[in-house]
Amino acid sequence: MTIPLRRLGGVLTGIALVGGLAACGSSDAASDSGLTRISVGLPWNGGAGSTPRDTGPFGYAESLGLAEPILEKHGFEFDRYVGFNNGPPVIQALQSGDITLGNLGDVPSVQARGNGQTISPISVDRPTSGIWFLTNDPALDSIEKLKGRKVGLQFGSNFDRYGRAALDRHGALDNGNLVNLLFADALPALQKGSVSAVAVPANTAAVWLENNDFTVASKAEIDDPDLLSTGVSVTTDQFREDHPEISDAYWEVKQAGIAEIRKDLDKYIDWASDQQKVSANSFRVSNTWNFSDERVDPDGVSTLKNSLAFLVDQGIVKKPFDIDEWVNS
Repeated sequence: MTIPLRRLGGVLTGIALVGGLAACGSSDAASDSGLTRISVGLPWNGGAGSTPRDTGPFGYAESLGLAEPILEKHGFEFDRYVGFNNGPPVIQALQSGDITLGNLGDVPSVQARGNGQTISPISVDRPTSGIWFLTNDPALDSIEKLKGRKVGLQFGSNFDRYGRAALDRHGALDNGNLVNLLFADALPALQKGSVSAVAVPANTAAVWLENNDFTVASKAEIDDPDLLSTGVSVTTDQFREDHPEISDAYWEVKQAGIAEIRKDLDKYIDWASDQQKVSANSFRVSNTWNFSDERVDPDGVSTLKNSLAFLVDQGIVKKPFDIDEWVNS
């Protein structure tokens, strides 16, 4: 079964990339062992032939067999990964009980909470995820040169927040030249020249560069590091209330994965790039690899606050809320 196209807040849409969710029943089901199963939903943009899975620290620990004893200690067992094409349908699947945990970016997580979705963060990452501006003209090799050009952004996304802020900072922001592009439409739009530039995740940009004659106008991690996006792992308020150990369990698994990555980054990159069906180099250059040692990273919290301010300014979230209270609840 395929989840139908749905809209969240009139801004973003998404569909599940894997089927059969409803047939799996509630994600809060106990296994024969009496352990509570957890399933993880996440946006997935892997290459052809790839299967959705977490390729971050949690997923790496799970692949190495390190997650099982940690989760079991806290009364859980891992069930499956579920891939979606962006963040909002992850929230929808959480609320319907099709998944237990959701991994997504700062903007969709804050947007969901700001629009009344009952979700709680169990982990907030340090901002390390790169975002690049790609152009289809070698002469457009800096953000300043995008002034007067059509720029594609997925409105209400992490890339929209970064794109507007970076364009404004470098004197090239013209709201009349911004084009709302769903992520899936960005590549053909850039190839055909419908837009002159797009802002996309660094790992995706690196893959596109291998197969297209594009130019990098800017890398957030180099030119505007304060505009990097961050990852947030969330669950529903009800699941967290029913299973208060989920935060500690999830974080302990992530810590195990981070330790293994730090021990041998090359081994991890080989594994993750194979899972995503992209080149190791494309995966390597997409991240700063500066993992946090805190479950709720202070810089990540600052990013959430900036995202909330952006969403309120854009009218996507009508009323601000207390980020500190939310992440520490």
